[in-house]
Amino acid sequence: MKKFAVFSAIAILSACATSTVPTQNPTHVLAGLWKTGKYRAPGENTGLLVVTRDTGMRGGACIPIITIGKEQIAPIDQGSLLELHLPAGQHSLRAYPNRNCGASAIETLIEIEHEQVTHYRLGFVKRAMVFTPTAN
Repeated sequence: MKKFAVFSAIAILSACATSTVPTQNPTHVLAGLWKTGKYRAPGENTGLLVVTRDTGMRGGACIPIITIGKEQIAPIDQGSLLELHLPAGQHSLRAYPNRNCGASAIETLIEIEHEQVTHYRLGFVKRAMVFTPTAN
């Protein structure tokens, strides 16, 4: 029994020390959670930005809100996917943590190309949120 307790403690602590992992089957952020009606459908000279939230122990209580520029789009929980049809050009992609999160806000500049798909993952490394560009 003592060996089991030690093994369990090591397994739990090692899971907390790791970064989050990519989501295998993400679900779309519910339409009712969106803060704006913009960016939901393709338009003239737009490209698609796909933001996928990682899963794992790290940042589990954190449900950051995604913004483009200064406009709030939607909160994104673990295992969720957010698809935004943005005008071609440069945009500031941000994630602001909720009250349950000890992380700081993050920001990255993204380039959206007409009729192209751009993918980013939102995850946690230690106590920090990170955006990572991905192939899909």
